[in-house]
Amino acid sequence: MPPRSSSSKTSKANPESEVVANTEELESAPAKKPAKKKEVLSLIDDEKPKTKPAARREATPLPVLGAKPAPVAAPTPEPAGEPEPARKTVDDQKKEALNLFEEDEKPKVKRVRTNETIASLAPISRLNAPAPVVGPVVAPVIVAAPKPAPVEAVAPAFEVNEAGEKIIHLKPPIIVKDLAEKMGLRPFKIIADLINLKVFVANADKAIELEVAEKVCEKHGFRLEREKREKGAGVHKVEEVIVEPVAQIVEEVEEEKLELRAPIITFMGHVDHGKTSLLDAIRKTQVTHGEAGGITQHIGAYSVFHNDRPITFIDTPGHAAFSGMRARGANVTDIVVLIIAADDGIMPQTREALNHAKAADVQLMVAINKCDLPAANILRVKSQLQDIGLAPVDWGGDIEVMEVSAKTGLGIDNLLETMALQAEVLELKADPKAPARATVIESSMVPGRGPVATVICRQGTLKVGQAFICGPHWGKTKALMNDRGQPIKEVKPGMPVELVGFSDMPRVGDEVVIMDSERAVKKLSEERLEESRQAKLVTRRRVTMEDLFANIEEGQKKVFKVVLKTDVHGSLEAITKCLEEIESNKINLRILHSDVGPINESDVLLASGSDAVIIGFNQKVENKALTTARREGVQIKLYSIIYELIDQAKEAMTGMLDPLTREKVIGHAKVKQVFKVQKGWVGGSQVIDGRIDRKQRARVLRNGQAVYDGGVETLRRFQDEVPEVRNGLECGIKLHGFSDYEEGDIIECYELEKVPQAL
Repeated sequence: MPPRSSSSKTSKANPESEVVANTEELESAPAKKPAKKKEVLSLIDDEKPKTKPAARREATPLPVLGAKPAPVAAPTPEPAGEPEPARKTVDDQKKEALNLFEEDEKPKVKRVRTNETIASLAPISRLNAPAPVVGPVVAPVIVAAPKPAPVEAVAPAFEVNEAGEKIIHLKPPIIVKDLAEKMGLRPFKIIADLINLKVFVANADKAIELEVAEKVCEKHGFRLEREKREKGAGVHKVEEVIVEPVAQIVEEVEEEKLELRAPIITFMGHVDHGKTSLLDAIRKTQVTHGEAGGITQHIGAYSVFHNDRPITFIDTPGHAAFSGMRARGANVTDIVVLIIAADDGIMPQTREALNHAKAADVQLMVAINKCDLPAANILRVKSQLQDIGLAPVDWGGDIEVMEVSAKTGLGIDNLLETMALQAEVLELKADPKAPARATVIESSMVPGRGPVATVICRQGTLKVGQAFICGPHWGKTKALMNDRGQPIKEVKPGMPVELVGFSDMPRVGDEVVIMDSERAVKKLSEERLEESRQAKLVTRRRVTMEDLFANIEEGQKKVFKVVLKTDVHGSLEAITKCLEEIESNKINLRILHSDVGPINESDVLLASGSDAVIIGFNQKVENKALTTARREGVQIKLYSIIYELIDQAKEAMTGMLDPLTREKVIGHAKVKQVFKVQKGWVGGSQVIDGRIDRKQRARVLRNGQAVYDGGVETLRRFQDEVPEVRNGLECGIKLHGFSDYEEGDIIECYELEKVPQAL
């Protein structure tokens, strides 16, 4: 070991008072032009270390830049004290110096230029240490800054039950940072666990599914219990407005704020009794010309003016498949006009429409249409009304009954006047300045505009640009269109409008409620969607033995698979209901996918992979989908009238059933004698009834028990081969592979016939 230099003695002096340079001499020194060579800066931290100070060494002069470094003797280890900091290179010293200069509290440094290098002066001590004195250029002693105190973990918030389990209570939606806080962990740890579970979240403010949160809790020794959110707990002010009934809100509004609104009138009745034609006559338009077969396929809402007062009409379909749509129509209406054809009278669907109107507790009127026909019998219709409890006013009752003709215009003015009077008696009012509410009566997917709904404003004023909630979906009114397709800026109570701006397809019957902000709307939508997902998870049920047997039986049934696409949401619901109501114990109908919109390539690929048929109702097929369907061999059936769709669906289901095979006995022969022939044995028989056919099957009955069943090999009459032998004649019968004939055996000849099955 080389001897240690005398200048390397340790010193007990405080590092803050170490001599690095003489400030006074530096200030009096003449200024020189700075060198063009790279400058080397060295700094000494001015803070006193909390631990025992490191031993001070005399510095070895730094080499001149570009010169070869001189060999340095290895120092002997220090006997005591903290280990000496590692010697830093010039580049490391420069980096640390630059880092210190970038701190908020910059050290006060003065530079001095020597012939060999540039030394930097220590910052003036904050402890009023004596001024430093000039000394030889030394290597800097770098004192490590004290490490910041470790951040304390978040205090966990959980309960411990009697079994010692750590329980965490959270309300949906479950946010990552909230879950981490409950367990006393950092959010990044939870995010790491989620990545391991193949769940990727962008940040700690995102929500995760309940099942995923339970797995994360289980990993860390916790058990998660979901708390039910109270009504109004998500967005307090908003939810309170949502859950209140409309009637209650109207009652709370001051009477002077209420204004008369347009009455909402619904036409109901049996199919082809003239509901749409009558509305057509009122509107002086051709609505029925756009309906296939003259049948209304979905709800339409229209607005007309009578004596400068608006009246809103809802035209509901009359077909039985749309009973659910009629029910929704009755629930949003004020007055129901029951349309009855004068030549047909009251029909089954007329009674059904009447029941919907009574259930909705609305004002009822009757219009007897087609009074211009020669077969019209108005007295018979009024008598039928009397029988079902709808006594006409002119017969001493309280039901307004009007005689009209959509074809000639007879009684149209009287009908409008009577409806206006009924509306005045009802005193239909609403507050146009209250938060707007509207009811969805139809929804569809329109290319280029997305989900579009026909709504009727119930209260308030619906305007463009407002944020709203509709069921679990949110939206913002991008556009409002009246019944004639014209853009408008606002809608008053009682008026229909086509609304554009839904985040997803709304359901018929959902209520559109205007809210203060788009942020509150999205928050409430997330909560409702989360509650819907959780409700689906809760409805799980364990499999029982009965379920297993039922599944085995179901597996033996054939399945008619369908992909259904319609024009509007109401038609989708109605057709789905009709298809599901087709009763059959032999075949199941399964709708793999149903939606509103044109038939696309995705629908074709789904049908191809599952061996399904695509049914379109009032829809078109995209070109790419048509090409794919031809390549994949997928059948696409398009319909415009619901009768044909349902009937052909039944026929297709029936065609999938294998025909039943039935035996039809065509004759019997009795064996009287057994003969041995060259190739076996023959039963000499006499036909006792029917006939014996060589092409059919036969069985041997002995004492009523079948001992053989097979085909006829030869049938001879005397020496001739014959195709059949009829009743009373004798013949020789040889059966395939059978030789054990006995006298008295009965040979029964029968044929197999295939009978088509019924659903």
